[in-house]
Amino acid sequence: MDRNNAVEKKFTRFRVLIIGRANAGKTTILQRVCKTTEVPQVRDKYGKKVIGLALLDRKLQRGEHDIENEIMFRSNPRYVFHDSRGFEAGRVDELKKVESFLEGRAKAPKLADRVHAIWYCIPMTDRARALTTAEDTFFSRCGTSDVPVIAVFSKMDGLDAVAYQQLRKEGKNKLDAKSMAPERAMKIFDSGDYVQHLLAMKYPPLDHVCLREMDKENADCRGLIECTAAALKDETLEKLLVSTQQTNMGICITYAINRTLRRYLGFNTKQLQSLTSKHGWQLQKELAAWFPHVLVSPK
Repeated sequence: MDRNNAVEKKFTRFRVLIIGRANAGKTTILQRVCKTTEVPQVRDKYGKKVIGLALLDRKLQRGEHDIENEIMFRSNPRYVFHDSRGFEAGRVDELKKVESFLEGRAKAPKLADRVHAIWYCIPMTDRARALTTAEDTFFSRCGTSDVPVIAVFSKMDGLDAVAYQQLRKEGKNKLDAKSMAPERAMKIFDSGDYVQHLLAMKYPPLDHVCLREMDKENADCRGLIECTAAALKDETLEKLLVSTQQTNMGICITYAINRTLRRYLGFNTKQLQSLTSKHGWQLQKELAAWFPHVLVSPK
């Protein structure tokens, strides 16, 4: 067994720290990523179930909170999430907790216990206050070492009302204004320089994604998964994330082709024939690694 296969067998959970203020829609995003509507299970670092912290809504976030708690969904236990409340009202205590948490996790001897990605959620329900002192504090003071940070602009449909009013003033009828609102909302977002503001910080995000209508069960999280996978520097981590997500088979296919099949397609026709006869089963296993829920067996 080669080193990568040995690591993959031990490395079965993808761990994400999700950060954001109380109204950022974090719980809903996690539900969509895990393709479920169920209430998450929360356990402390010792594996004991935590009572009363099942939801990450505004009311609970104002109460007892521990960033070390592990948040998981029965529908997809290969994802492990940790929640930070954000850094509202200029408070630095939560920032110190995040820095200490990341430092401690980075020293974990097991890869599965380390944090693999950070999703920083920024709700667009109020474009005038989308970026606050909280975001400036994190992106200017919190270095995350090798852990990639993705800025997640959530609740993008919050800009639709503004877009709709603009279109109506321009003479569009109600039906056209409603259908054109999402596209106009993106133009409003782009004109706000939100991304440029974050990129100018000392510790900017590696990428960003815009999410809308996450309250709908069929909401698409592909962009978030793709951004995160592209930000990872290790193919083992990429494979873990892509194979863990269950919302889009197309992502698995894309990475299976780009990361595995292309290595074999570099051969000429005669070499490919020899490769297929000698290493066909190995090729099948490598491709199947991106699809852990599919059983592949030799003839």
